[in-house]
Amino acid sequence: MTDPLQQLLSAGVVPQLSLPPTSRYAGVGIAHHVPDTEPGVEPVPVAFLRRRLVPRPERFSALYEVRCVEGDRRDLLAARHLGDAELWWRLADANGVIDPVDMAEPPGRPLRVTLPADMRGADV
Repeated sequence: MTDPLQQLLSAGVVPQLSLPPTSRYAGVGIAHHVPDTEPGVEPVPVAFLRRRLVPRPERFSALYEVRCVEGDRRDLLAARHLGDAELWWRLADANGVIDPVDMAEPPGRPLRVTLPADMRGADV
């Protein structure tokens, strides 16, 4: 018996998502939900990203610490310190920030700039 979901994937009906390695969702995988339907109606699988578990801040090796100033934003901080504005989520993860909108608040807040999770620096 063939798997209907695999048939849909093979036929290209259900799109497969490829995320760049810099995405916070890279490697989390894609799952599919097949909703209940009325009898005689073929269900259409719905693709979704699996849950991303945020690493604990202790898993990050600090490179240095900065103090946020008035006007700092998560994208500006990431561009300045990580070289890519889209990597703001790495700063949020490394600092245990739940709501990234508040990552640079209040002014004067210390923010650790780190290596990626589980990557150890030369001093360890």
